[in-house]
Amino acid sequence: MRTIISIRGVLLITVMPFFIAAKCNKDQTRPCFGGTVYSFAVTAEFTLQREVYNLGDTVFLASSFPKTLIDDISNQSINYSNSLAIAGNIRGIYMDTITRSISYNLSAFELVNFIGTYTFISNSQNEGLNMFYKENSNNYEIKIGFKCLKKGLYYLGITDLASKGIIGKDCTNAGFNMTVSNSNKNINLFQYALGYTPDALLQKSIYCFRVQ
Repeated sequence: MRTIISIRGVLLITVMPFFIAAKCNKDQTRPCFGGTVYSFAVTAEFTLQREVYNLGDTVFLASSFPKTLIDDISNQSINYSNSLAIAGNIRGIYMDTITRSISYNLSAFELVNFIGTYTFISNSQNEGLNMFYKENSNNYEIKIGFKCLKKGLYYLGITDLASKGIIGKDCTNAGFNMTVSNSNKNINLFQYALGYTPDALLQKSIYCFRVQ
C-alpha cells in the first residue's frame, strides 16, 4: 500500500533525529550545541542516465567523497577520517498523473548491489531508507541499485547527510550538503505528472524517470 504525501511537492527527507541530539556519543565524544561545526559539499549520481527504463532494469545511485574535505564555513581543509557515521535518507516516490499527487513507493524497486549499510525508515519498508556510508582507506562511499519492479513515473530523492562527529574528538559534528550531479534529471516528467515545476531545493536532490 502506498502512503499518500499530502504536502505539495514535498520530498519529506529529514536526517535522522539521533544525529542532532546534543548528548554524548557512545564513545563519550560530545557534539557541539547549536548546530553543525563543519559543512561540506558532496554529490551523488544516478546511472545509467535515462528517461525511460524497462521492467527489470536497475537504476544505480553512487556517491563517494574523500576523507579530506573543504569546510564551507571556515574554508579550511578538514581531515574527517574515523567518523562515528555519515548518513542520510533516500526516498522512492511515485508520481500519479491522474490525481496529480505523490506517494511513497520504495516497494516498486528491489534493492541490489549495496555498498554501505541501511535500515528502513519505517516498518512498512516502503517509505525509504536510512543509508550509512562505508568508510574506506581514502574515502567514504555508498552505492545502491534499484531494480525496477512496477511501471509508472517515479523520482528518487536523497537528503543532505550528517555525522555526529569524529571518534574520540569533541565538537566535530558535520553536515554534508548533497547535490545530485546528473546533467539531466528529467524534471519534465515531474512537470508532466504533477502540473508544476519543483523548486530549486527539490530539483537539486531528485532524479525522475519512467518505468515501462
